[in-house]
Amino acid sequence: MANTEKLGSKKEEQVQENENFVTKTLAFFNKYQNIIYGVIIGILVIALAALAFNRFYLQKKNAEASAMMTQPVQWLTQGDTASLKLALEGDGENSGFIDIADNYKITKTANTANYYAGLTYLKLGQKDEALEYLKKFKKKEDVLWYACQALIGDIYDDMDDESKAISYYEKAVKGEDPYFTPMSLFKLAQMYERKEDWNNALTAYQRIEKDFYTEYNRMSIAQYAERAKAKASK
Repeated sequence: MANTEKLGSKKEEQVQENENFVTKTLAFFNKYQNIIYGVIIGILVIALAALAFNRFYLQKKNAEASAMMTQPVQWLTQGDTASLKLALEGDGENSGFIDIADNYKITKTANTANYYAGLTYLKLGQKDEALEYLKKFKKKEDVLWYACQALIGDIYDDMDDESKAISYYEKAVKGEDPYFTPMSLFKLAQMYERKEDWNNALTAYQRIEKDFYTEYNRMSIAQYAERAKAKASK
C-alpha cells in the first residue's frame, strides 16, 4: 500500500512538473512572441534573399564568366609564350584568366580561373606568380584541387623547400584520382627518401600498391618499395 502511494505521489509530481513547464513555456512565448516572430521572419527573409541572389545574380554571372573562359583556355593549350601571355591578360577584346578571376570573384568560374592562371604562370616559369594564384584556388572541384596541391608541392620542391613541398604533397594524396593521386604519392615518397624517412616512404609506396595497383605496376614502384622496406628494417 505504501509503495502504491509513493508511486501515485511521484506520478502526480511528474504531471505537476509537466504542467508547470508548459505553463512557463506559454508564458515565455506570450511575453516574447513579437521578438520570436521577428526572428523567424528575419531568417525566412535571409533564406529567400540568398536563393534569389543565387538564382537571379550568381548563376547569371557564373554563366557569363564560363562563356569568357573559352578563348583563354584555347590560348593556354597553344602553349607558346605569346599565347600564354594572352591567356593571362587577354587581347583587349577577350578577357584573360586574371580579369575573369578578379571581376567574377564570387563565382565558381572565377575560382577555376585562379587555377588556370597559376598553371599559365607556371608554364611561363614565373613561380612566385604561379603560387599566388594556385593558393587562391578553393576546394570546390576536388580533382583539380588535389592536382593543384601537387603543383604547389612541385614548385616548392623546385625551390628546395622540402618541408613545404611535403606539406602540399600530403594534401594532394588525400584524393582518389587514379592518375594524380599515385603520382603525388610517388613524389611524396621520394621526398621522404631524401629525408631518410624510410617508414613513411614505404607507407606511401604501399598505398600505391593497395589502392592504385595498375599505376603501381606501370610506374615500377615495386623496386622503390623493396628498397624502402630494406632501409626501414635496419
